[in-house]
Amino acid sequence: MAFTDIRDQDVPLRLLRNMIARDRIPNGLLFWGPSGVGKRLTALELAKAMNCEAEGQDACGQCLPCKKIAHSNHPDIQVVVPVKKSRNIDVGAIEGIVEMAALKPFESDWRIFIIMDAERMRGPAQNHLLKTLEEPLGQTLFILITEFPQLLLPTIRSRCQRVRFGALRPDTVLEILCRDRELPREAAEAAASLSQGQMSRAFDLVDTGKRSVVLDIVGRLSAGEDPLAISEEFGKYLSAHKSSIEAGVKSDGDPVDKQEISKEDRERIKEEQMALVDALCRRDIMEHLYLFETWYRDALVYHATGEATHVLNRDQEALLESAGPLDDPISAISKARLYLERFLNEERVFRDLFFALAP
Repeated sequence: MAFTDIRDQDVPLRLLRNMIARDRIPNGLLFWGPSGVGKRLTALELAKAMNCEAEGQDACGQCLPCKKIAHSNHPDIQVVVPVKKSRNIDVGAIEGIVEMAALKPFESDWRIFIIMDAERMRGPAQNHLLKTLEEPLGQTLFILITEFPQLLLPTIRSRCQRVRFGALRPDTVLEILCRDRELPREAAEAAASLSQGQMSRAFDLVDTGKRSVVLDIVGRLSAGEDPLAISEEFGKYLSAHKSSIEAGVKSDGDPVDKQEISKEDRERIKEEQMALVDALCRRDIMEHLYLFETWYRDALVYHATGEATHVLNRDQEALLESAGPLDDPISAISKARLYLERFLNEERVFRDLFFALAP
């Protein structure tokens, strides 16, 4: 991979290349924009370019530093992610990287810290990082990655150079889906349309059964089936889906030989796995809600215009035509999202939603 492999982000890449060419790299960068459009990938490619032995404006991908960064084992590049069940980045994590920033790099001229979901930093953590951004410690670069820059302290935003990432073009998403997944053209076009320019969402749509589940529910609700029975089935589906996520995380994250690590490390790994499971489950629930929202938005548009030109579910025109009009489905879905963000019971939230969406 290299900068040239990152799609539809010409302005951010031009800015970063100029920084490298002029050797004027700030100590703080704020990558912000929708999820799944290449922010993390760009941060890693920037780290490669800054450490590449070819010493150009892009990474060669073949030298030892590039390979180490690609395999996440470069000692001077660290990715910080939210941990624990609360999915926050606490002050202890920031203190740890600030202490590392004060040390001389092991192999390169720069130490680079990539902070994922930077808005998840708690207040004390943001304040601690702010002190370092105000008084940089040598050749240290902090790259903050977020969808929600407004949740960061204004003083942090003011001390980082902002790099805005936009959504991918539908044609780009479609091209990548056709390249990386063996899909019928119609299915790929539907996923590209529903992804809203987010590649991670497009892959999720084609790799999971979320959309089929949602389409089945809206069809059954439209046909007049009992919302309570549907909500109970959906609750069982969510429970089974969570168990599948737990199994996958445990399989991917368990060390090969548990005897070689300490009890403290085992506890840390377990805690990180639990946090990842919670995050993935919460993201999945919100993605289901997003699919409900896009469907009922499409139903409103279709009934208003009588054509599928401006809808996202273009491959479901027959189902859109049969869907009866509802009073205010979008408000009901917005209320459900608010309740989920406040950590109310998911099964209860969806039960109430299905009753609201029943004709």
